[in-house]
Amino acid sequence: MSRTVILDNGHGGLINNVYQTSGKRSPNWSKGILYEGMFNRWVVNRIIEKLDRKKIPYFHISPEYTDVTLETRTNRADRIFEVNRNVWILSVHANAGGGTGIEGFTTIGNTASDPICDIILRNFETDLPHIVKRYDRSDGDRDKERDFQILKKPKAPSVLIECGFMDHPTDYTRLWDESYLSDLVNSLVRSVEEIWLG
Repeated sequence: MSRTVILDNGHGGLINNVYQTSGKRSPNWSKGILYEGMFNRWVVNRIIEKLDRKKIPYFHISPEYTDVTLETRTNRADRIFEVNRNVWILSVHANAGGGTGIEGFTTIGNTASDPICDIILRNFETDLPHIVKRYDRSDGDRDKERDFQILKKPKAPSVLIECGFMDHPTDYTRLWDESYLSDLVNSLVRSVEEIWLG
């Protein structure tokens, strides 16, 4: 089924060079502090530009630079879903915790989110071949399952992508890198287009 993406960049951005979210940042390494909400907006804004150029429709539930609450973002997504059931949520993040690589999450159980997330992670294998993929294949697909609010609360199928670990030196450098950002965004846009075309 053809589905239109609802884009979500988690956490606040920078306003007058002041980060709007406590925590959610890298160590102050060689390129300075990488703020997660700032990075998430880099990715989502580039996705939006490419979708505009391709004339592929989308919704955006967190365009502000303030830290929009999970409840507000969920409510916005649900209002869209009430009008258009053929939508899904892509929530973009950067990770922390000392690991490395990229991973995709859906809520617990077999849901409509699982095949959507699997398309994204499958395309990562082709488009980002040298990046570690953190999969959980125990239930037959690639995604990990967690009951994060942006995954379990909205009525629309929802996928959360972690694009790398801010507190891992290699991933930190990669998250700043223009070529990685370009490859990452191009892969996500490819998946969005594939899901939209059905």
